Amino acid sequence: MKRLLIVLLILTAFTSAFAKELLVCDVKGIISGYSQKYISEAIKKAKNEDAALMIRMDTPGGLLESTRDIVQTFFESGVPIIVFVAPQGARAGSAGTFITLAADFAVMAEGTNIGAAHPVNITGKDIEGAMAEKVQNDTLAFMRSIAEKRSRNAEAAVLTVTESKSFTAKEALENNLVDAMANTDKDAFALAAAKLGFEAGGITYLKPSAMQKTAFFLSDPNILILLLFIGIASIILEFKMPGTFAFAGAGIVALILFLAGINIIPVNSLALLLILAGLGLLAAEIFLPSFGLLTLGAVICMGFGMYLMFSREGNMGIGVSIWLIFSVIACISAVVLLLGRLIVKDFRTKPVTGQTGMIGLTGHVTDWEGTHGHVFIHGEIWKARGAELNKNDRVKVASVNGMELTVEEDRDE
Repeated sequence: MKRLLIVLLILTAFTSAFAKELLVCDVKGIISGYSQKYISEAIKKAKNEDAALMIRMDTPGGLLESTRDIVQTFFESGVPIIVFVAPQGARAGSAGTFITLAADFAVMAEGTNIGAAHPVNITGKDIEGAMAEKVQNDTLAFMRSIAEKRSRNAEAAVLTVTESKSFTAKEALENNLVDAMANTDKDAFALAAAKLGFEAGGITYLKPSAMQKTAFFLSDPNILILLLFIGIASIILEFKMPGTFAFAGAGIVALILFLAGINIIPVNSLALLLILAGLGLLAAEIFLPSFGLLTLGAVICMGFGMYLMFSREGNMGIGVSIWLIFSVIACISAVVLLLGRLIVKDFRTKPVTGQTGMIGLTGHVTDWEGTHGHVFIHGEIWKARGAELNKNDRVKVASVNGMELTVEEDRDE
């Protein structure tokens, strides 16, 4: 009995000594150069600690070049890499599909999906002509090489490129695109350990640095669009209300962050020009009212500009939320409508200064003889003419002729 206990203790110690720890990092949002650096640093740390690495992923897509770098890093790492599409409801869209399939062990949570990795042109539509064949063949070869390397279903993987096919977690498992389904990190690690042939140890969660958090924040297309419009609106407000420098400071910071963001995610320069053209049309509408035609043109330009802002070759699955586009357009339209109403109201308001502003004012007669005399109006004595009046009669200004008023008796008193 004692010998059996000693053997069990030795086996337990031996097994624990060879159990691998797991490092976990989160990759959410757009796959960019910063994502690639973050993953590379995590792989180096896992290699130094002889640990496995789990990447919890939730992405709509990203840069194809960064995706290639990540896949290459996976293949050359020598570290057990697990990609876990989680939490429930997450996705590995477009570029995320390549990364998930390139892992040593791919696992998806319930309610997640993977796929839609078809390349598009700068307008967001299918590439046409000879370039279409070149780009698609290159992307297909990339996807097929990943599937063959990891012994996955190459035909199903290719469908995500040729037909923008998306698979639910269950469908991906049935089509041998991923290795398992799980809903917790612990369960996913246990399944990976059993498949890759090592004992599952403890789990450590890695945290991104402040710089990496900022980069991830700026790699959100919706955030970049908001920063652009906040910057422009703040600069306009500074011109309208100069002297505080608060709006100018906020606008400059927003525009600097926008410029930093478009170095992370390349933008479509044509779309940016459309947005600027739209703003120019709005300015023209304010100074040259066109009964809404310039505003309509501005809305169309800015709408298409925001929609196409991140649609360019090399960007996969990156775009601005349709709801954000409609919200921004609605806010701009509301502001323009308000300004238009104020301008019309101001145009229709009678002047209250100068000689024309005297018309309709009331006062009283100071002296009068026949049809001429003097009246006291608006704190001043004016030469006047009109019907026969008496001293102290109430009068109203009917017209102004130079420095002489034409008055009539005020019968409204």
